[in-house]
Amino acid sequence: MSNICNFWRGLALFVILVCSIVASPVNDATKRNGKPSPSPANTTVAAWITQPIDHFGANNGTWRQQYMVNDKYYKPGGPIYILTPGESEVSAMYTEDTHFVSLASETNGLMVAIEHRFFGNSNPMPDLSGASLKYLTLENTLEDFARFIRTVKTNSSSLFQKAVPANSKIVFVGGSYGGALAAWMRAMYPDLVTAAWASSAPVFTYIDFYHLDQALGRHLTARGCGELFARGVKELDAILLSNNSSGLDSVRKMFSVTGSTAQDVAAGITSAITGTVNLPVMLNGDALDQSVCSFFENSVPPLTAYSKAVSAAVKGYAMPQAIRPYRNMAVYRRDIAAKSQGDLSLNQPFRSWYYICCKWFSDWQVAPPKDSNITAYRSQLVDREYWQGGCQSSFGSSVHPLTDATEHNRRWLGMLKDVANIYYTVGELDPWRDTTVATVDGTLLRNTASSPIFVMNGATHTQDMQPDTAYDLNSVRMAKQMGDSLIKKWIA
Repeated sequence: MSNICNFWRGLALFVILVCSIVASPVNDATKRNGKPSPSPANTTVAAWITQPIDHFGANNGTWRQQYMVNDKYYKPGGPIYILTPGESEVSAMYTEDTHFVSLASETNGLMVAIEHRFFGNSNPMPDLSGASLKYLTLENTLEDFARFIRTVKTNSSSLFQKAVPANSKIVFVGGSYGGALAAWMRAMYPDLVTAAWASSAPVFTYIDFYHLDQALGRHLTARGCGELFARGVKELDAILLSNNSSGLDSVRKMFSVTGSTAQDVAAGITSAITGTVNLPVMLNGDALDQSVCSFFENSVPPLTAYSKAVSAAVKGYAMPQAIRPYRNMAVYRRDIAAKSQGDLSLNQPFRSWYYICCKWFSDWQVAPPKDSNITAYRSQLVDREYWQGGCQSSFGSSVHPLTDATEHNRRWLGMLKDVANIYYTVGELDPWRDTTVATVDGTLLRNTASSPIFVMNGATHTQDMQPDTAYDLNSVRMAKQMGDSLIKKWIA
C-alpha cells in the first residue's frame, strides 16, 4: 500500500523543488552540542533543537529536531527567512539554492531550514507505528516551528553563531506542502510570523482527487494524444473488468506489473503513471510529446501505446535531467554524499506521509465518477476504498476515523480568510492547482492587496521557489519580483 496518495505527494509533489534532495552532513560536534558548529567548506551549518514530543501534554518526552543555517548574508536587523521541506528531509539546498537566497542577500537576511517532525533525521519516536505517529499532527508540527521562533526571540545565541536581535522580523516561506505550512504559520502565529510566501500551497483537500489526472489530460490533449491515451485506459479497464484470467495475465506481461487481483494490477500501473508519466507535466516546455505522445501513432493500438508509454516512463525516459532541482552542483554533491550516511525517516521514507494522507489530507488519486462524463486518464478499478484499505491495517485505531475533508477545509482553509501578509503563487499548469487558493475555476480566498494571489502563466509547480536563472519564464520572473517587493514592504 505504499503506492497511494503518499507516493505521489511524497515523491512528485515537490518534484521541481525537492525531488531527490537529501540531508546535509552533520558533524559529531554539532550532534553533541546542539548549537551550530563552524564548517569552513560549507556555507550552511546544521544543528538541533530540543522539542517536546507533544506540545499539548499527552507525552512529556523530548526529541531533537534538525535545522540548518546560512548566515552568509546576515547583518543585524535583517529578517530571518524560515523554510521547511515538509515531507522531505532537510537539505542545504533550501539555504543555498532557492530564490530566497537572492532575497536574503538583498535584505541582509538569515536563511534557516527546519525539518518536519517524523521526516528525515527528525524523529520524535523510535518507530513509525500508529501509536508513535499519533503525535504527527498539524498542531504539533506548527508548534514545533513556533517554539523555534520563540527561542530565536529569547535565546538566539543557543541557535545561531551570529547575534540576532529579539525583534527580528520572521518570514516563513515554502513550496507545495511547505507553502501551506508557511500560510498556516502566518495565520496561527501572527505575533511571531511577519509575512509568508506560499508557493503552490495545497490548503484545500479532496477525498477523491481526480483533478490531478485532468491536468495531465489537458496536457496530453494539447500535445495531441489525450484522446488516444484515454482510449488506452478504457481498453485496459475492459480487460480487467472481464474477470478473464488469461486477459489479466496478458496485462501483467504487457505492463510488467505484478498483483494477485485486477485491482492490484491496475494499482501497479497507476503507480507507474503517477510516479513517472505525470512528471513531465511539471516541466517548462512540456516533455509529454516525447515521453508519452510519441508512442501514440494512429497505426498503434491505444492499449499497446499506453503500455509502451508507461514502460518507457518507468525506465526513466520521462525524467530528463532538466528537471533536476539543484542549480548549485556543490550542494548537490554534498547532499547526495550525506544521504548515504543517514537513517532517513527510520528507513521508511513514505510511511509518515501515508499516515498524513490517511489522517489529514486524503487527496486519493482516482478516476472521475463514472456518471460524470469526465474523461478518465486512469483505471476506474482503483478507487478511494482501495487506497484507504491499508490505513487502519497499517496504523490501527490511530487513524480512526479517517480524514474528514469537509471539517479539514472548514478549519484550515477557513483559518486563512482575511489574513494579511501572505503571498500566494501557483503555476497555471500546476497539476495540484485545484488544491491551492487559485483553482482552475477561480479563487477560494479573496485576492487582496494585503494577501495577493499570483497565477504564473505557463508555469507549473513551485517554479518561483527555484533559483533565479536566465531561463525563468516571464511570469515566474514577475512573480518573484512581486513577492520580493511585498516581503520588503511587509518587513519594513
